[in-house]
Amino acid sequence: MIILNRIIWIFNLIAGIALLLSYAAPYISPMIWWIAAFFGLAFPLLFILNGAFFLYWLILGKLKLIFPLLCILVGFNHFGKVYKLAGAEASREENDLVLVSMNVKYFGQTDGKIYVDSLSRYLADIKPEIICFQEFVEFPVYKGKSTAKSINKACGINYHLIQGKDKGAPEKGVVIFSKYKPIKTGYVSFGTGNVNGAIWADIVLPGKDTVRVYSCHLQSNNLSRKEQFKQQDVQNQEEAVKKSKSIIKRLKLGFELRSEQVALVTEHMEKSPYPVILAGDMNDTQLSYTYRRMRGEKKDAFVESGKGAGNTYVGPFPSYRIDYIFHDNALRSFNYKNGPYFESDHKLIQALIKH
Repeated sequence: MIILNRIIWIFNLIAGIALLLSYAAPYISPMIWWIAAFFGLAFPLLFILNGAFFLYWLILGKLKLIFPLLCILVGFNHFGKVYKLAGAEASREENDLVLVSMNVKYFGQTDGKIYVDSLSRYLADIKPEIICFQEFVEFPVYKGKSTAKSINKACGINYHLIQGKDKGAPEKGVVIFSKYKPIKTGYVSFGTGNVNGAIWADIVLPGKDTVRVYSCHLQSNNLSRKEQFKQQDVQNQEEAVKKSKSIIKRLKLGFELRSEQVALVTEHMEKSPYPVILAGDMNDTQLSYTYRRMRGEKKDAFVESGKGAGNTYVGPFPSYRIDYIFHDNALRSFNYKNGPYFESDHKLIQALIKH
């Protein structure tokens, strides 16, 4: 028993130090030390592990329980970014906004599972004033209707802004749909084509308040199903090592590129003359450099009014919350919801915004 406890204590020390490093990850640029980002990615697991070690030492009546307890308490404020027991709710009033955001993954076009109709029906029920889509594509569907026209008709929305158009290709990228006419618009380019970027619009709301809305899509990790571990990979050491190296390489590149893209967006937001609402697919978790910089002093709608884990990524790899709605303190958010699931690798997210 003594030997077993010594071994467990060693693992406890490793898990505790790793958890402390995860707290530091949001403050370390991946361009300086990209390995820190992996500790942030592992935060949920490390938090649970240290909780398990605490319970183990508590049951045995050992003072060693102090170490995992302290490791948890040092960064306990981060827990609320990952899991919420209850969220603030409010009734929708006349001048309020319902804002929806989703990485629509080209509406299932690439997988042959087009879901524009089902998404349009859902949007018609909730009647959002503002919609932010990422990986949007404008192409004819069902009786010649375009995706934009289908969404506009379903929601009674008249205005939509699309990032741009590749020569000889349909419009695609990030998009904003708005019930109210924008008075000024623009685009923050990352220099990576139409997939990633941030489109913005200054929108005058009922009551004459003006907000600047961003629909943003940061660099994807570009992990494919080929890199997903299968049972046979455990027995094939060479294949397991190959996949691990490939995953680490792609994640490292994603961490670094997003840190550069974040700088472009945050610099632009700081110059906004109006309160900001930022929505989109950030491709990073709450314990990340990306999250801390993009959120800044803004409120996270999930933290304000979400429930549960709020995970939004539903692809072949572990599920995380990587899609966000941030807003300045001049605004308030309620009734945050993630879901339902359509044929995308991201869930739809929505919130009620009061101004």
